[in-house]
Amino acid sequence: MSMSIPGGIPRNARPVQLLVKRGFRARLKGLYTAPTVGNGWSLMRFGDIPVRDTVPAGFIEALLAQGEAAGCERESLLRAAAFPFDPLRGCSATRPNSAQSYSRLASALFRLLDDEAGGSMPDGPTPAGTARLLAYSVLGSPSLGSALHRAMEFNRCCRLPRDREVVNSLEVDEELREATLRYWMAGSDRAQQRLLCGLAVWLRFCGWLIGQHIDIVSARCAASAPAESRELRHFFPCPVTFGAKDNAVVFSVRHLEAELVRTEADLCRYLREAPYYLVVAPKPSALSITHRIRELLGEDFRCEMPSFEELTGLLNMSARTLRRRLEREGTSYQRIKDNARRDQAIALLQQEGVTVSEVAERVGFSDPSAFHRSFKKWTGESPGAFRLQDL
Repeated sequence: MSMSIPGGIPRNARPVQLLVKRGFRARLKGLYTAPTVGNGWSLMRFGDIPVRDTVPAGFIEALLAQGEAAGCERESLLRAAAFPFDPLRGCSATRPNSAQSYSRLASALFRLLDDEAGGSMPDGPTPAGTARLLAYSVLGSPSLGSALHRAMEFNRCCRLPRDREVVNSLEVDEELREATLRYWMAGSDRAQQRLLCGLAVWLRFCGWLIGQHIDIVSARCAASAPAESRELRHFFPCPVTFGAKDNAVVFSVRHLEAELVRTEADLCRYLREAPYYLVVAPKPSALSITHRIRELLGEDFRCEMPSFEELTGLLNMSARTLRRRLEREGTSYQRIKDNARRDQAIALLQQEGVTVSEVAERVGFSDPSAFHRSFKKWTGESPGAFRLQDL
């Protein structure tokens, strides 16, 4: 069971909050500081500013390449997606790109090919409308675990070829409190990588269904390690084991117990930009305590992070309530801090001109060797090896 993998306009403005240490000199117009909440930590809020969800050009080009490989003319595809015409260049403008324009382009490609995977998935084509029907079929499930079983049954009955052996299962390890979602069928290394990425796409949708971020603890792939791992890295900032007997993702079993919080009206709105949220960046949920904490932590970790006790004050909830909510989402404050540092380190390592030592300092490590150890624990690779793979 997998969902499809298809190869800036300001959104509505919203308030932005920053967590800062006492004495930080803000130079942003309209900024004010609320009273400190403990040990010098303050909440700083600045007015309504536009939030831009711009899409890297590579994602647009990947969709266009999929279309051209299937015989679709590039300019026709861009016109079908309502990309504006650039009279100076004599063709459609592909920059800047928004979540809306990316989703329109993906949808146009799906319609032209009648395949919501853009011809990329080895388990067969996904006729246009299939993902929508699959999503509606799981909405009434009492829990995410039940929804996943319904989805696998839908996949088996409505999509999979009858003449091929397919491994598609959900397993629970009660001792470790981990769930493993598996998907495998015979095919090339590239096919196995696509199946694994499909599992990550599906978990992004599952996270939206329950209003939580589903953190993939580890993954395994029934393919040898690829020379180019950028696509896998995009979906899996965690350790990935290659040469396995199947493709699988491991996550906290607590997510399976979560109730679905979305309605048909929510789904209708989500589907308009689903390609963006499933492939480029998952849709954050205001319902998730993990998301709220990540917003408070921000992206600059050179200053000390708030302690757990200070965090309870910032969130205006008791320590007991916060622990219970974190446990319900299958995570912990330490894991959220580690993931925040990891994600920022990955982003910095992909930038030219930033040394590994500078990355270590900017994510809060005074000792580069400690950063090396932590980064390898988080991703399965050293910072240097990660950067070499990205070149």
